[in-house]
Amino acid sequence: MLLNNLNFSTSYDIASDSLRWSPLRVSGGTQLFKNKMNVNFGMTLNPYALNNAGKVINTFNIDNGGSLFRMTSANMTLNYSLSSTDGDDKKKVNKQGQRNGGRDDDLFGSNTDFSDRRESQFGTDDEEEDSFKGFYNADIPWDLTFGYQLTYTNASRENKITGNSLMVSMNTGLTPKWKVGVSTGYDFVQKGVTFTQFRFERDLMSWRMDFNWTPFGTNAYWSFFIGIKSGVLSDIKWEKRNNRF
Repeated sequence: MLLNNLNFSTSYDIASDSLRWSPLRVSGGTQLFKNKMNVNFGMTLNPYALNNAGKVINTFNIDNGGSLFRMTSANMTLNYSLSSTDGDDKKKVNKQGQRNGGRDDDLFGSNTDFSDRRESQFGTDDEEEDSFKGFYNADIPWDLTFGYQLTYTNASRENKITGNSLMVSMNTGLTPKWKVGVSTGYDFVQKGVTFTQFRFERDLMSWRMDFNWTPFGTNAYWSFFIGIKSGVLSDIKWEKRNNRF
């Protein structure tokens, strides 16, 4: 398969007196190396030209001596996943997307749903967690994802790279009941650390406890939760998170 998906989208405003066509958005994605590497790309193409001040005018770019479209932005993301279940035919299901949290195309970080904290931020195992499977051995489950993100901007003739980040995310089970995870990275354009998050979780049988911590940045926060897993008793819980201000 060459591409998993390829999308084109635009719109036309019949009520507007100018700039009726919206920019054309093109996006797509594919998978390489036995589906271990996900490649996603996108670009925005504007059919209208710019004036000398860098403002969009109601003249098609092709009528202004240019091409059919102006590429105003483009982005590409790559991520490669490894896990302790690689090579195990009984555990071919890749749960990295669930464990990372957030949208399906998000690279890293857990987008915690504060309205329902009963679900584990690390996903759930297919087998029954409460059943005894013998003493714990050195077979520690883990998953690791490396990601790269590149962003290009040329909305007003900037013609520059605005994002160039290398990121990593890891989750592991230290014991059968303790799970930890971390996500971080480095932006070579801004010359600083990207969104960084630490995740801790303890399985308390019918209860669950977790702690999330983003130590720095504009969205720095921490949150703590402990509550009953059962949906019927979901109101029996205690949670606390810091005030951003």
